[in-house]
Amino acid sequence: MSLPRKSLMVQFILFIVFFFMGGNVILSAYLGDQLPWLSYVILALLVIGVAIGFIVYRSKDTRIVKITEKEVLWLKYLLYGYFMVYIVNMFASSFAPESMMIIGIITGIILMLVAGVGIIIQLRILRIK
Repeated sequence: MSLPRKSLMVQFILFIVFFFMGGNVILSAYLGDQLPWLSYVILALLVIGVAIGFIVYRSKDTRIVKITEKEVLWLKYLLYGYFMVYIVNMFASSFAPESMMIIGIITGIILMLVAGVGIIIQLRILRIK
């Protein structure tokens, strides 16, 4: 399968932003009450990530990268898994506010692991091919 390299670069940026979002879940569990402005910092990172992704996508890079079906499936499963864990975090923290810290820590670690695996796969695809 062939994909434009710039599309894979946008996915790479997306996984980096997701990694910081997972860190935000952990920090919010610990410091959410003490640092309410932390959400705005993560929002700024998201906006910066979107802007960089848009600039990369609009670039004139026409290189094509060969990617295997297995790599496409891995990336798809990582993205779906990330969003499922993030949604579980949102629902669990609203239904069980007394255990919000432990839920935040567990889901934050899982989110960062999923994003980290995505970053590693993207680096391998972009570096090798």
